[in-house]
Amino acid sequence: MVKSTLVTICKSMAQNAPNGLRFETIARLVGKGNPALYSELSQQPGHKLGAETMLQLMKTSDGREPIHYMARELNGAFVELSVNGNSMHCLTRGMAECVKEFGEFIVQVAKSLEDGTITREELERIGTEGQEALTAILKVMEFAKRKSA
Repeated sequence: MVKSTLVTICKSMAQNAPNGLRFETIARLVGKGNPALYSELSQQPGHKLGAETMLQLMKTSDGREPIHYMARELNGAFVELSVNGNSMHCLTRGMAECVKEFGEFIVQVAKSLEDGTITREELERIGTEGQEALTAILKVMEFAKRKSA
């Protein structure tokens, strides 16, 4: 069931926030008590994680894995377009990131195809690497758009 996996991803994100915030801090910032948030993330009877809470969890923890998961499940991709900086150095760094991410994507595809079969785990890694490459490309495009007249 998709919901169970999505809630599990949210629970992991809240317990191991990318920005380093503790679970207790995240619970307070999303307006929940520790027990209430933990019950929602543990899928206790009578407790459900709502979409608004999920959004607040992602904003508070700086985590994006739930939205990446949902996009993959819908045969899409989520790309965060925040572009830091406004210099040519930023553009050069962004283009280098594109090349790096695309290289990692190609390596993953090649490794996965070596035996002629792509497992579910390999497909997930291909999806992750592909999404990272697309994100890097779209960030450079966004930077260029901001520089256009």
